[in-house]
Amino acid sequence: MKKFAFIFLLLFISCSEQQEQSKELSETDQGLSLDHKSEFTQEVVKVTDRVFAGVGFGLANSIMIESDEGLVIVDTLGSEERAIALLTEFRKISSKPIKAIIYTHNHLDHLGGATIFYNDTKPEVYAQKNILYNIANISTTIRPIIFERSARQFGIPLPEEEIVHQGIGGFLEINSESTLGVVMPTIVFEDSLTIQVDNLTIELVHVPGETDDHLYVWLPDKKVVAVGDNFYRSFANLYAIRGTKFRNPMEWVESLDKIRLLNAEYLIPSHTRPLTGKENIANALTDYRDGIQFVHDQTIRYINKGLTPDEIVQRVKLPPHLAESPYLKEFYGSISSYVRSIFSGYIGWFSGNITELHPLESKIKAEKIAALAAKQVKIVDEANTALSNGEFQWAMELADVLLAINPDDSEAKNIKAKAADHFALTQTASNDYYFYKTVAGELRGEIDVTATNNKITPKQLRGTPMKTIMRSLPVNLNADKAIETNKKIVFKFLDINDEFGIHIRRGVAQLSFVGFDEPDLVVTTNQQTLKEIFAGLKNVASISLALTDGTIEVEGGKIEFLKILSLFKD
Repeated sequence: MKKFAFIFLLLFISCSEQQEQSKELSETDQGLSLDHKSEFTQEVVKVTDRVFAGVGFGLANSIMIESDEGLVIVDTLGSEERAIALLTEFRKISSKPIKAIIYTHNHLDHLGGATIFYNDTKPEVYAQKNILYNIANISTTIRPIIFERSARQFGIPLPEEEIVHQGIGGFLEINSESTLGVVMPTIVFEDSLTIQVDNLTIELVHVPGETDDHLYVWLPDKKVVAVGDNFYRSFANLYAIRGTKFRNPMEWVESLDKIRLLNAEYLIPSHTRPLTGKENIANALTDYRDGIQFVHDQTIRYINKGLTPDEIVQRVKLPPHLAESPYLKEFYGSISSYVRSIFSGYIGWFSGNITELHPLESKIKAEKIAALAAKQVKIVDEANTALSNGEFQWAMELADVLLAINPDDSEAKNIKAKAADHFALTQTASNDYYFYKTVAGELRGEIDVTATNNKITPKQLRGTPMKTIMRSLPVNLNADKAIETNKKIVFKFLDINDEFGIHIRRGVAQLSFVGFDEPDLVVTTNQQTLKEIFAGLKNVASISLALTDGTIEVEGGKIEFLKILSLFKD
């Protein structure tokens, strides 16, 4: 028993995630997908008449759009050297002067070759206004750490033969030997801007996603949309481990929904190859936004259940129909990182476990583990010894090991409670003090924090906008229950002459505040009744009564309506 406890301790502390298991590499383990490398084959792709995408010349793509008398360049690669190579190829197609440059967002792999396209004619450079702050922040404030961590993320110091691909491109051209040629934007806008280049109409629209300065480029006459990094053949990069600001997943989803409404016939991402065909593009964008929303909603759902990031990571997995999409493979980032980013973005770094408030320095923890290994004592004995010696943080960390094995271990709970009580007395910050004391009471079974929840009342609901109530629904959807459901429901309100819709699509609930065409269910009632249902103030019996007496009318089946409601319960 002693041996088992000690082995578990070592595994628990050394692994970055709970339940992570090591395994021997098999012959089928290949690391980065070799098939995916074909996405970055170097060539200039003719998308449609007068629209060309330079693929594989750097990490990102660059797009050339031809007007009657000039050229528009969308994104400029990451270095002058690579931009020269691409411009040489573009010049084989057209010798017209460059009349405009457009940046889809602030990342250097899209800006670094701009001088090569700019120097001859000094064209206007267009971008969304937030780019000005972002360029300054990356190039000055956090430049040292971002460049250092980027070198690790992209494997820049590695030998060339060890670079398979970068997931979203063949290689990153930004290194110590490259020349950065960024040109600051000359024209910026807030929400949208329409520009005219000769006979060519170009619409620029702000669509935050991977960055808060993202835009799409829409050619209405050609039905071509360039989407930057808000879509490409890999799961959306909700967080980059080099370090990024919080990327709001639901803003990203809303941006994708705007792009879906264009009904584009040609879509050019700034990474990976262009897509053609209205239906193909619509299906790809739908899967993409559903994948993002699924990860977001289910993460929030588990956050509200009090789970820690480590625990949530083990539970949030794409359902098969999304996991099989070629546009949702984890070729670049990982869903586990995205879950952690969502957690931090909504409620910060602290998981709620008091042991994490003032953790031992890693060196001190390592020394204690080594000493424990030498003694080969039971973890519970060492925890009690730590408690007696006044090493309260160490006692809590050991108690957590025991509680990970058995969450109901009463002795471990008692050790952690005693340690928390003592640790509280060393805190001058009231936040920390009360958190320790309250958790200690919970561990002893003396306190139930759920009893202090401010339960919403019918009176409060009357003052809450219906839209606010509706926005809570997607993150309360039980994805496991809804994974085979594909239903459109329209809710009509007699008291305000308004309606909204919800499309439950295989584990994802998409809201619409204008309803849907050809819904499966139409529910007619008043606001307050539906508010109380969604707030959990009406039980099955009272809902059934409302369906019987006409308070709620349903076209499409009352039983189906009750089934829909059940999808929002565990």
